[in-house]
Amino acid sequence: MPVYEINLAMKITNELLKRHSKGLCSEEERKAVEEWFKKIENHPKTDGPRANKDRIWAKLSQDDLPKTRINLNPRKKVTFFNTMTRYAAAVLILSVFGLSVYYVFNSTNWLHTNRQAALYHTVKTQRGEKRTLSLPDGSTIRMNYETQIKFSKPFEDDERLVYLIGQAHFDVARDETRPFIIYTEDTKTEVLGTSFDINTKPEEGTEIIVTSGEVAFSEKIQGDNRVMLAVNDRAVFRPDKSIATDKVDASALTSWKENQLVFDSYTLSEVIDVLEPWYDVQVTVKNTDLMTRDFKLSMENPSLEAVMEALSFLGEFEYDIHEKRVTIY
Repeated sequence: MPVYEINLAMKITNELLKRHSKGLCSEEERKAVEEWFKKIENHPKTDGPRANKDRIWAKLSQDDLPKTRINLNPRKKVTFFNTMTRYAAAVLILSVFGLSVYYVFNSTNWLHTNRQAALYHTVKTQRGEKRTLSLPDGSTIRMNYETQIKFSKPFEDDERLVYLIGQAHFDVARDETRPFIIYTEDTKTEVLGTSFDINTKPEEGTEIIVTSGEVAFSEKIQGDNRVMLAVNDRAVFRPDKSIATDKVDASALTSWKENQLVFDSYTLSEVIDVLEPWYDVQVTVKNTDLMTRDFKLSMENPSLEAVMEALSFLGEFEYDIHEKRVTIY
């Protein structure tokens, strides 16, 4: 966003604006007034070029009204002309002051936003894409499809901060003087050095599965709702702000990081939920009776064709692949 400032090297007064409207300004005065208007008109958050200029001219036009004298005191005469002139001048001064404050505030906000952007590095993956990040402290992050990671650069002296949307597996280099902290929209995960998988699911909650070491997992805001997790522990922070835990086979549930597909009694509907973003395809099922059929399958680094061939054998169905569309009959 561009930053605008008003240069008031020449004082923009009520009289100067009036003379400008009648073409009575000197060349220097004309340029000063037009530059002043230009800076107001070009700012993206004003009411618009005509609205700003018309508002000022409307105030100044009161100078041309007939001078109607109102005798409030025999020894003191007050004119409508003088009242409106003072009013227009006051409005003009307040407008200039308000715009100056607005521009200074937005300049500060713009600098703060860009300074924050300079302090953080953001990486995103798309459908069908996985990526591995190596962080400055020696930690490694494996990102699944449709995931965003943001981390401070460099890490602070007292902590290592990472922000996550999506699914990623973390192998954290141990540093007891600087905890490694991952924030999602609703949770906080804090470790010193371990490995674990985090998956943010908007409708189901945020899930964490520990593959080595110990992890502190808690609600992001309060932090009171907190659990300690060890190897093969899974915790889910639910939309109702409760945390559910259980024991799982961590290596099987995090096999995606090794590009290994594992379907353990998945319905065809659940299989499709994995395949579509994994391969960036759209799957259509013509025979809806197949949707509830269970599939057990494990394949390492498989192509879409290989997966569909195996599924069709197990489910006894026909399929067709055309570009990014898969049709099951």
